[in-house]
Amino acid sequence: MDPRRPIDPDTDKLHELADAARDKAAEAKHTAEDRSAEAALAATDLVDRARTHVIDAVERGEQTLPGPVAARGRRLAAAIREQPLPFALGALVGFLVLWRALRRSC
Repeated sequence: MDPRRPIDPDTDKLHELADAARDKAAEAKHTAEDRSAEAALAATDLVDRARTHVIDAVERGEQTLPGPVAARGRRLAAAIREQPLPFALGALVGFLVLWRALRRSC
């Protein structure tokens, strides 16, 4: 009799069940990793397409706007890039004020 080998058939079944569960968990992990990688690629693609559309719109806008207005827009964009937090907070406050005003009017 080998002391490393269990005699009880139920113990063998439990080991098989544990191995099967381990295999399923590993498979689920790989599937989740694959799906998250696909989602990350899709998000990156979406951001790249949005960036391209924004750049195209800015170029079209600069062509149609008068020079001084376009220059002010460029200065504003540079200021937003340098300090985005105050502008983001201002946009959030503006959104909240507009939302409350529209909610009260309905």
